[in-house]
Amino acid sequence: MNRLVGMRAFTLIELIITLAIAAILLVIATPSFTNFAQKRSVSQKTVEIRGALELARGQAVSQRQVWTVCTVNSLNSCVEDGGERLLVFQDDNGDNSLDSSDSLRQEVDLSSVQVELSASFGRSYIRFSESGEAMESGNFQICAQNESFSYGRRVVIFRSGRIRLSSDSNSDGFDDIGGVNIECHSS
Repeated sequence: MNRLVGMRAFTLIELIITLAIAAILLVIATPSFTNFAQKRSVSQKTVEIRGALELARGQAVSQRQVWTVCTVNSLNSCVEDGGERLLVFQDDNGDNSLDSSDSLRQEVDLSSVQVELSASFGRSYIRFSESGEAMESGNFQICAQNESFSYGRRVVIFRSGRIRLSSDSNSDGFDDIGGVNIECHSS
């Protein structure tokens, strides 16, 4: 007796239609996934930067010394915009750059996002004093590397040393607490 009599398989037409539907769904889902990935990257770096600031504040209090947080260029000098890495270090000589005499505590790679520091007095760094207070107030604005994607977050640093993250729960482009517009890649 032939066992294959009752079996049924897909026809070539059914297989082609199934693959076409899968391809259409993939094309539709790709932009959403890309946006999700970029949004997640920005959010992840925002949390890492907040953690670095909290570390610097904790180091300043526990060691009773001033600690610095800034984004640095390829020469390890603090810059407001276009930094390659974010560093937490003790700037013993006060030259606003990491050199061999300074103590480096943490380094955060910024290659997947764009970060801009807006600090008081036009400074390119944030320092924490022995009491845990910030010597400069300001914020780090974190934006997606892709300029066609305008999602951004901020890490806000108060003079008291308090650190908070921005949030935009209603998607109006404004920080829900501070009312400040988070605008990335504006021309």
